Amino acid sequence: MTRSILDTELQQLDEQIIHLGTLVDEALDKVLEALETGDLAKSGLVIESDAAVDSLRAAVEEHAIRLLTLQQPLFGRDLRYLASTLSIASDLERMGDATEGIAQIILRMSPLQSNTSFQTAHTAKTAPFGNASNYLTEQSARHSLIELGREAQRVLKGTMKAFAERNSKAARYIWEEDDVVDVRYHLVRHDLMAMMTGVHAIPALQQDAKVLHRVTYLLWIAHKLERIGDHCSNICERIVFIVEGEADITQLAHKQET
Repeated sequence: MTRSILDTELQQLDEQIIHLGTLVDEALDKVLEALETGDLAKSGLVIESDAAVDSLRAAVEEHAIRLLTLQQPLFGRDLRYLASTLSIASDLERMGDATEGIAQIILRMSPLQSNTSFQTAHTAKTAPFGNASNYLTEQSARHSLIELGREAQRVLKGTMKAFAERNSKAARYIWEEDDVVDVRYHLVRHDLMAMMTGVHAIPALQQDAKVLHRVTYLLWIAHKLERIGDHCSNICERIVFIVEGEADITQLAHKQET
């Protein structure tokens, strides 16, 4: 395989990965809208679109493995790139799985809604949960979940931009920004757990027997959104590895451990 053919193949592989990231981003956007509005049809669209994500991930892997097998010898950045595409595609596919999982949860929550408990995030209270018991509401929890999701989406967009531009500096910055997603997640989780304690749960259960079931589902959603941020961090590690080599990714991994 000549250099010009290899460059063309690498460009095509790049386009596949960027398209995969776009599919995941679009699915995440739809599922956050579904969470905000209760649009079950939009949740169904997200579930259906996951097949395209899985199929494209498989195509990326097949393409990368074919190039690794046929193009010998490979050195330096080309080799690092092809080796990294396998894990990048895997992380993107898992983000798609997380998004589909959220859509499934939204559908499961639908029969559990009471006539009085569900409001869109536009009408939710936005004050901090922990300041007073009346702020610990299901509506405000949904509002915080949507904010968490939008933060995760912002990180995903930045990650894919850093990948497309091979910008290791931006990748390092985004990796550090995952702390923002983590902090938001821990705050949401704390508030949802507080809603399940006796002082808040007992009065809520007196009005709605299914409220704790729904709050448990909201905890699952929060965890899946946080994992999207983690997968973005993994991709950013691989971007640094592609551009700068093994020494730098080792240093980055050490930072992650600490």
